[in-house]
Amino acid sequence: MKRRTLLQGFATVVASLPFARLKAFAEPRELTPEAVATLHEIAPTVLPASLGADRLKATVDKFAEWTRNYREGVPLQHGYGHPRLRKTGPTPAPTYLAQLTAIDAAAKAKGGSFASLDATARRAIVEESIAKTDIRNLPPRPSGQHVVVDLMALYFRSSEANDDCYNALINREICRPIAVTITKPKPKHA
Repeated sequence: MKRRTLLQGFATVVASLPFARLKAFAEPRELTPEAVATLHEIAPTVLPASLGADRLKATVDKFAEWTRNYREGVPLQHGYGHPRLRKTGPTPAPTYLAQLTAIDAAAKAKGGSFASLDATARRAIVEESIAKTDIRNLPPRPSGQHVVVDLMALYFRSSEANDDCYNALINREICRPIAVTITKPKPKHA
């Protein structure tokens, strides 16, 4: 075999490889420690203060874990009357990182870190960031449109938030026997 023929064959194989997939591997797959730190600063502004510092931290850590464990192409529940099976899209981590960087830059433009600003300035930065995405409702689960909205969806759509709201152990999203569902829920102890 001639060297030229071998090189032409090699060039043909390389040209046919799906380099778009390689780009996906180059994008970040999870939140950086700096991004998680920024989320820890944002959480007291968008989640209930009644959670306390430990539960706010746990909620942000749970969100970071959700992002880290996100898998593309997983079939979603399609529900009754919706026969088309939908799958999860690409990881939202690159979008989240860009949004957190923009929020951090907006805070620095106002004179400091996000946590050092007063409550009104923090809310204004978050509202301005969310307004750019044109989100109207809290999604039933994190959707990848905006990092703050998805953090809020992870908490507010959870069984834990439902229990906090009613101050009772309802366990809405937890499988339980039928006998438990006909009794009054026990009060939740803080």
